Amino acid sequence: MKGCLFVLHKSNRILAAEAMAVHHSLFQCPICSSPMHVEELRQLVCLKGHNFDIARQGYVNFLPHPAASKYDQSLFRSRSIVSESRFFQSLDRLLSDRILEFNKKPNLHLLDLGCGEGSHLAFMLDRLKNAGRDGTIGVGLDIAKEGVRMAASRAPRLLWCVADLARSPLADGGFDVILNILSPTNYAECHRLLKDDGFLIKAVPGSRHLQELRSALRLSRESPSGVRLEERFRDSFELVEALPLRSQSRLDAALIPHAIAMTPLSWHADPERIQHLQALDCLELTMDVTILIGQKYRS
Repeated sequence: MKGCLFVLHKSNRILAAEAMAVHHSLFQCPICSSPMHVEELRQLVCLKGHNFDIARQGYVNFLPHPAASKYDQSLFRSRSIVSESRFFQSLDRLLSDRILEFNKKPNLHLLDLGCGEGSHLAFMLDRLKNAGRDGTIGVGLDIAKEGVRMAASRAPRLLWCVADLARSPLADGGFDVILNILSPTNYAECHRLLKDDGFLIKAVPGSRHLQELRSALRLSRESPSGVRLEERFRDSFELVEALPLRSQSRLDAALIPHAIAMTPLSWHADPERIQHLQALDCLELTMDVTILIGQKYRS
């Protein structure tokens, strides 16, 4: 029809496949460790023929079998909602600032190990590109498929993987920065994946992290010891900087159920205490973390 303009929108699968085709050298087969390439904008295939489909949401599942996990869709949805409320914004800004400070390359390769639903990585990619790092590519990896599926649905131009951190589908020495935010770390894999001049940036919980939830649910008043986590970090990486960060946010009534649901804290809590907490009009909630920045030890 004359005068009509038809716009063809690419699907998430196509957007993801195009990005993976450009950056295929970042991948290696998790079965045989050989290089991979994209075929027909539908699969990642290795030299020995092992293949992994690109899902319609825009991610690749590299797990040979489904992983049992209590981290379900509702948890990641709640985490995303709390993140959108800017509860984690001071953390994301500080992490972005440190990346910009420690690495001056215009084309950064950034990996988020334990990316969850992807809100931290997406925020930082936007901030880095706004700071002139237009060539930055972000890769998110998590064993929980529901989180990665949500991340890919929202940001298909990033590279999203469902995979085991102990056997990741990523090539040796491919990354300038590895992020690990409030999740377990496989330090041997971080060594393998990080460039020799790269940085590992890990956020560990402080003693007061989410203390109001812990108190209301009658759980341990303190998070796992940040001192022990820092010692483990030093065993594998040379500590360049340790930055404490503490902030407090007032959550309104609508956000409180999501704050409860976004962590495993409620899994073994008394249902009556959860109900009492959900009935509050507001909640002051503390974020208390330490950011550890490290490099490989030089021999």
